[in-house]
Amino acid sequence: MKITPPKLPNSLTEIDVNHALLEDYYVSEGIVTSLELEEEQEEKIIFDQIHFQNISMEGIRFRQVEFIDCLFEKCDLSNVDFGDAVFHRVEIRSSKLLGTNISQSRLTEVRIEESVANYASMSFSKLKKVAFKHVTLNSADFIDTSFDKVNFEKCELNGVNFTETSLKGIDLSTNTYEQLTVSMENLTDCTVSTEQAIRFAKSLGLIIKE
Repeated sequence: MKITPPKLPNSLTEIDVNHALLEDYYVSEGIVTSLELEEEQEEKIIFDQIHFQNISMEGIRFRQVEFIDCLFEKCDLSNVDFGDAVFHRVEIRSSKLLGTNISQSRLTEVRIEESVANYASMSFSKLKKVAFKHVTLNSADFIDTSFDKVNFEKCELNGVNFTETSLKGIDLSTNTYEQLTVSMENLTDCTVSTEQAIRFAKSLGLIIKE
């Protein structure tokens, strides 16, 4: 699946986000390596063509936020509340999203890789052309989430909750997990490995003979 990467200028200058927010709630075309925001953002903020590098947003609560053509690299987004957010052409690399809330959000053309997102939530969100690669997603929530061309590749998915989420067209065969929460009717046309298929069969109470 081809995902369009963020459209960032070849040359970006350092941006002081706090100073920029004093003038406007639209922050564009820059690199951010230092960030100190209030724990709760009352206004809607739009970040457009921003490279976030080695910054922490831990614990920040956004009322609404949009990220357009943004790259997060080695960032700590743990326990951030991105509820009702928009992510469009966004890449998140080598970052932490422990307990991050991205529920009721829209993610389009998004790639998350080499990151840790245990206990993160994308419940009630719409994901279109989203790829997770080498992401640890143990105990994450995807409850009643809409998947359209979503790919999980070599991820850890133990304890992930897919309640009320259709896995039609999703390939889980390269991923690892001991247990998932998912309705059997939502596994129709989901691709799994032989070992995973046996595990699902045993969860139905079937006795497998070698």
